[in-house]
Amino acid sequence: MKITKVHTELKKLRKISEEIRYKGCFEEEQFTAGLIAFRPSTGSDPKQINHDDKDVVCHVLKGRGRLRIHGGRIPLRPGTICHIPKGTPHDFAAGKSGELVLFYSLIRTG
Repeated sequence: MKITKVHTELKKLRKISEEIRYKGCFEEEQFTAGLIAFRPSTGSDPKQINHDDKDVVCHVLKGRGRLRIHGGRIPLRPGTICHIPKGTPHDFAAGKSGELVLFYSLIRTG
C-alpha cells in the first residue's frame, strides 16, 4: 500500500516540455498513476498520443482546459473524469487562464 498527498506531489512535477510537467505516483505491473499538469500554450499542436495497450482514466483536479478526441473537443473542469480506451488518439490542453492539473491512471488491458 502507498499513500501520497496531492499538494506534496505537485511540488515534485518534472518538466517534459514548456507546456507539460508530470510526476508518477504509483507503478505496478498492470497500471501506472500520477499527476500531469498542462500550462497554457500559445500555439496549437496537432500531435496526439495513443496508448496501444493501456486504457487512460483521468480526473481533473484543478484548472480548465480541453480533451481533444474523436475529432472533437470536450471541455474539462475540476471534478470531470475521463475514460479513454486503449488505441484512442487524444491530447489535453490547458485553457488560457491557467494550469490544468489531472490525476491519471494508465491501466494495461492487453
